[in-house]
Amino acid sequence: MSARRESLLDLAELILERDGLEGFGVNALARAAGVKPPSLYKHFAGAVEIEHALVARWFRRLAAELAAVEIQTSATVEIQAGAAAEAQPGTEDRLTAFAGAYRGLALRAPQLYRLANDRTLDRELLERLDHGCEAAAMGALLRFFDEDLTRHDRARLAWAAAHGLVSLEIVGRFPEGADLASAWGSLARLLAA
Repeated sequence: MSARRESLLDLAELILERDGLEGFGVNALARAAGVKPPSLYKHFAGAVEIEHALVARWFRRLAAELAAVEIQTSATVEIQAGAAAEAQPGTEDRLTAFAGAYRGLALRAPQLYRLANDRTLDRELLERLDHGCEAAAMGALLRFFDEDLTRHDRARLAWAAAHGLVSLEIVGRFPEGADLASAWGSLARLLAA
């Protein structure tokens, strides 16, 4: 990917976060880049391609975030291997780490999160733009639940539940002062059961 294309995507992400999904588009990106909209077509086939390139970023970040948490929880288990069994992180701890990573990533870039998860996904286009990005995120998620592509009911449920919680949080649907950390903890306990 060219450096100019990457810098345009960086700018597009900033605009997306500033203006939200509703205010984001080719015209807004062109204005911010100081070019006429047709100039963007040297780098992108259109608005849908720009959006899917941003979605690919979300998937890569999710894969990296979950992999980092997986490494941290695995390292904790190894460090504590000599300690009492009850001190070792178990399934609930791993799922709490998953929930924290997913929530944190979504809240750091809520509009990118919405773009990646609240719209129709053209998987062929996504694959052409960034081969394997969705599979990388899915693989990282499946490892948390010791599942694979043939059977992944718990991973699918975890993703749906985490998506519901964070989506409601992003749009401000919980009452002020709601204990969302407790809700996320409950999710981890339910998934671990």
